[in-house]
Order: sequence, then structure tokens, then C-alpha cells
Amino acid sequence: MKALRKSFAKFTGKIFHSRYALVFINGFLLASLLYFYTEDSYERTLFETLAGYVKDKSAGAKNSEEALLLNSLHLTYSLGENRAAIFRNREFHSIKSSIIHPVTYDLMTNNGACGSYAYILSRLLNELKIPNRIAQMQVEGNYGGHILVEAKTSKGWVVMDGSYDLYFKRADGRMASFNDVQNNWNFYRTQTPANYDSRYSYAGVRYTNWDKVPVVMPMIRNILSLAMGREMANSFSFRTYMLRKFHILFEVTICIYWLLLLVVIRNYVRNNREKIKIYFSSFVSRKRPLLVLTAEAKRKVA
Repeated sequence: MKALRKSFAKFTGKIFHSRYALVFINGFLLASLLYFYTEDSYERTLFETLAGYVKDKSAGAKNSEEALLLNSLHLTYSLGENRAAIFRNREFHSIKSSIIHPVTYDLMTNNGACGSYAYILSRLLNELKIPNRIAQMQVEGNYGGHILVEAKTSKGWVVMDGSYDLYFKRADGRMASFNDVQNNWNFYRTQTPANYDSRYSYAGVRYTNWDKVPVVMPMIRNILSLAMGREMANSFSFRTYMLRKFHILFEVTICIYWLLLLVVIRNYVRNNREKIKIYFSSFVSRKRPLLVLTAEAKRKVA
């Protein structure tokens, strides 16, 4: 293990001392920043346009809060269904779709089934500044069997299913929450469409799979539990904040770029201390030339 660490340190040392390697890394990072920024700007413009459409559609409604939610739901379903008819069961093999998987991919292809509907709806609600969380429904004992979105209103959380353009109404006319539906499924099941999958019976829900990445995810959960309480940590949807993939990649790359720059500066200072000392000492000790007055100038001053 020590030998491996020494080899790695030697290798990285060569990179940071190689002018050509540093020029290549610098160019690669700058090109990546430009690409990530361009893609994020494109995504942001798309969802700003969709959000503008929803706002225009909701203008003048008696219950503007509910109108924004329902028009977002209807738009998500409409966009998804049109694309699903073309792209359903089609496979895409590319770095962008398979590894990065931005929401624009879901918006274009709707190839992720219920997940695509949920990501589009959540991203749209984010653009409308409506707090929301992505919910993983428990289906036949397994979480994540169906993906939904819950939005926070002035009267509490409400649940929406973009896959079926579905929301539930309580007896008092208000939109229902996941807990409402879960506690009285026999009542709410009558509001589901004819093509609804009966397995999606709102048996349970989770908002983040804290076991997905061992050590890291449980550690984040513990930090959130200390910061906001266990109940709020359990209802925290990590995925909701990870939808702007290119924005996240842009910020991560910025951090890497600055870290690299600091390492390069540190190495330069370490290897050129004498030159730097001589430069600064000569700079500090440099004096202005004295102004010498001639006899005639002295008489004028007097």
C-alpha cells in the first residue's frame, strides 16, 4: 500500500511539474466548463419557457396555487405521452444519456417511464419556486416501484402522479397528500383512471435511498438528522436537488480548477523561493529619485 501511494505521489508530481501536462489539463477543464455551462443554460431556458407557459395558463384562476400545480402536472403528462409514443422501449447508448442523464434527456425521450415524468415535473416546480420532493412508492414490498412528486402548498403537502396525470381530491375539495391516500386507499382508488396499475396502492413511501452509497449516504443522513431532526431528514428528497446535473458538474469543475491552480502556485513558490525573495526585496527597496533644485529654481520658490 505504501509503495502504491509513493508511486501515485511520484506520478502526480511529474504531472504538476510538466508544462505540457498542465496546459492539457487546463484546456480540458476550461473546455468542460464551457460545455457544462452551455448545457445548463440550454436546460434552464427550456424550463423557464415551460414555467412561463404554466404561469400564463394559470393567470386569473381563483386558486392560483392549485392552478400552478395542476397545470404543471397536465403539461408534464402531455409532453411525456407525446414522446413516449415514439421513444418507449428504445435504447440509447451515450455518455450523456447513460452517465450524466440530464432532465433534458427525460424531457426529450421520456424513456425513464414514471421516473422521467417525476423528474420533469419536479424540475418544472423548481423553476416555479414551488417546494417539492420526489417520492419513491413502496410497491409489493420494494421501494421505488413507482415514482411520484409531492409539492408543498400553504395547506401542506399534496401528491401528484405525472405518469397518469393523476391527483386526488379530499372530501372537502382540497388536494390530498400521500398520507391521506395511504390512510384511505379504498376511497381514493375510485379516482384513479381505467389504465391505472392496481399495484400502486400507496402502501408506503421513502424520499431518499440512504443505503445506495455505503458510508457516504448514511453519513449525510446523520448530518441532516443532527441539523434538522430525524423526521425531516427522513422526508428529505436528495434527488430533487440533483436534477440540474450540468450545473452541479460546472460547480464541481470550478472547484477542481481552483484547487489545481492553488497546487500549481504552491509548487511554483516552493521551487522558486529565492527568485521570489529577490524580486520582492528589489521591489520593496526600490526608491524614488530625489528631486534636485537648481539655484534658479530655489530663487523662484523663495
